[in-house]
Parts: sequence; structure tokens; C-alpha cells
Amino acid sequence: MSTPLIIWASAFLIYAIFWLWYVGIRKPLLKFEIDYYLKEYSKFDNHSETDLAGMRQFLENDTGKSFVMVNSIVLKKTPDLVEGVKEGDTSLQTLINYHKPFMKMMIKRGGIGIFQGRVAGRSFDVINIENAGEWQISGINRFRSRRDLMEILISPIFHEKHELKFAALNKSIAYPVDPWFQLGGFPLTVGLVLALGAALLHIFLI
Repeated sequence: MSTPLIIWASAFLIYAIFWLWYVGIRKPLLKFEIDYYLKEYSKFDNHSETDLAGMRQFLENDTGKSFVMVNSIVLKKTPDLVEGVKEGDTSLQTLINYHKPFMKMMIKRGGIGIFQGRVAGRSFDVINIENAGEWQISGINRFRSRRDLMEILISPIFHEKHELKFAALNKSIAYPVDPWFQLGGFPLTVGLVLALGAALLHIFLI
């Protein structure tokens, strides 16, 4: 096999592996899967009937494609001293400790954080929402599918440090967005980087 063919075949193979991790095989949830996930999900915490009904609607609207979760939060001045929180810990440190196992499971399933930033000022436009004028941090997490999200939410590992979330947060809101679009996007960036790397190898080795 010639050197150029090896270079470009390797680049294609790496991108194919990346694509399977990031995009995966897109199949909407089936009814038996939805019932299973809701049954397992209801075992953790005290979810109201309204919460479970909203989750069911979200799962039943599955397209099999990726979605993003939009988050806005305000931290407590000091975290509650629950198990896992030491004297002197900040609320941000506590929240990071809560997120570590969550992020590991998310990345394993093709999810990534695509945006995070500190809020620059008060909300400009608030209509019929109480206590929504001030936020501290906003972030957007991309999930490969609803199936991947539910695998995380029903994992005992996810719930082991769940109390840290409530210890750190003063208020928060999170809601899913689907369909969504990101100009450029991660797959395009990875593809261009691989193509550039393969092109440079081709130039210098041939």
C-alpha cells in the first residue's frame, strides 16, 4: 500500500471512529424503552407526576438525534455542609465535584459542553417569570441522544453525589432544545483538522 493511501485511509478511519462516538446510530426511543427509563428514573429522588409527565413527553418526541440542554444557575454564597463538602469549600468547587462523574458519563456517550460563561449583567427582558432577573453562570451541554441522557440519569453513579448539587445551588433552570444548530460545529472542526494533518503529512513525506 502506498504512503499517500495509508495517510488518507488512516485519517478517514480516525474520523469514522470519531463519528460513531459523536453521532452514533440514530434510532428514536421505542415505547418499551421509554417505560423502562421512566420506571428506573422514578426510583431516584421524589419526582412529581408533572415532572414525570414532562419527561415522558420529552422522550416520546425523540427523533434519535442530538439535543442541547441550556442551563442557568446562581450559586449559594457558601455551600451547605453536607457529606462531601468540607469547611472552606466554595459553592463552585462543590458544583464541580458534583459534575465530575456526570461529565465523565456524558463524554463517554458522545456528549460535550459546547458553551459556558459568566453572566455579564441582569436579565434584559423578563416576562411573567418571578426571580429571573439575576443569574451567575450559563452553560449549554450537547447530548448525543435522549437515550444517552437517560442512561446517565438512571445510573447510581450519577446519584451518588447528587446532594452536592443542591448544596451548591441557590437557583437554577435547565431545559432541552431540539432541533438545534451550531454554525461550524464540532464534526466539521475535527474533519478539517484531520484533513489538514493528512495534507501536511502528504506534503512532507511524499
